[in-house]
Amino acid sequence: MIQAMIVEDEYFVRKGLITTLPWESFGIRIAAEASNGRKALELLAEKPVDLIFTDLIMPAMNGLELLRCIRQQYPGIHVVILTCHQDFHYIQDTLRLGALDYIVKTELETGNLEEALQRITDRIKGSATGRSEGPGTATVWLDSDETLLQSHMDEWLKLYWVIRDDDFEQLRLRLETMQPPIPKLRKVMHSLIVEVNRLIGMGDLHEWLNRSENVDNWEEWRTYIARFRRAVGEKLRSSSYPEYVLLSILDSVEYMKTNVDSKVTQSAMAAKARMSRGYFSKCFRDIAGKPFPEYLKELRIGRAKLLLIQSGRHIADIAVDCGFQDYRYFSRQFKEETGFLPSEFRISAGERGRNP
Repeated sequence: MIQAMIVEDEYFVRKGLITTLPWESFGIRIAAEASNGRKALELLAEKPVDLIFTDLIMPAMNGLELLRCIRQQYPGIHVVILTCHQDFHYIQDTLRLGALDYIVKTELETGNLEEALQRITDRIKGSATGRSEGPGTATVWLDSDETLLQSHMDEWLKLYWVIRDDDFEQLRLRLETMQPPIPKLRKVMHSLIVEVNRLIGMGDLHEWLNRSENVDNWEEWRTYIARFRRAVGEKLRSSSYPEYVLLSILDSVEYMKTNVDSKVTQSAMAAKARMSRGYFSKCFRDIAGKPFPEYLKELRIGRAKLLLIQSGRHIADIAVDCGFQDYRYFSRQFKEETGFLPSEFRISAGERGRNP
């Protein structure tokens, strides 16, 4: 059982953390609590623990000062930072000082803490088996790390990080905290670039892919992702639309990626965005890089391809689920996009699976 301490100056927040979370389900026992860094150090002198969750902003001694003292006096103790969005400029310092991870406090409110606790306990187990804690230097990459990384990269595809500085800082720091090996980092960046190009049509895809292959460390990655963000931002802003319009179109794109049935129409999405149909159509084409009907058709065909490969459902049912009420029209559209009829595509995909 991992012995842990909560360091948090707000009494009710601290007690809430201790009493309401399923610590023991993750092999963690809260053995001590403190209201600031100074009291935490006094307790550690009497009863050392394995893991400390600490707020950053506290009286007497803040979380950053506490982390420095722990690194000097108790280097074997893992430290997780509890932070708010506005504390991002502190998080980089905590990671450099060796913090194991950080939890944004909104995760506590949205029910995502269990995922965070699993990530933290996996990291502690990984370090016990020889995993290095420095970003990008991990010698062990766990299955749970891979699952978490793939889930995290889905957040990059939402593109809000291109517009909002806080979103970018949060995603960047989270990825660095995960410590994927550099070859793995290149692979996920490759996928991100390809998908962003598909979403908004960057135009210089191969140049960005080639640059990603030359990333050899985290410092180079920070420079690379900042430049890529700037290029994507310039593409999105090239139409000179105000930020609220850019975000509204991004909201529409995100909605369409998970909703492709027949109820998703240009008129419906325009109403959802509180725009006239004509203005929405123009904004969408300029920002997303292609007309709304073409964009929606590509999403629907992409969804149909997945269902044809991953399920044995009737093709007519798949067509309806993907927004095509007429099976014959669906077949024509599918062949126009892929070169195969849906039935041919399913057979071909099955043969490729059997003969990789």
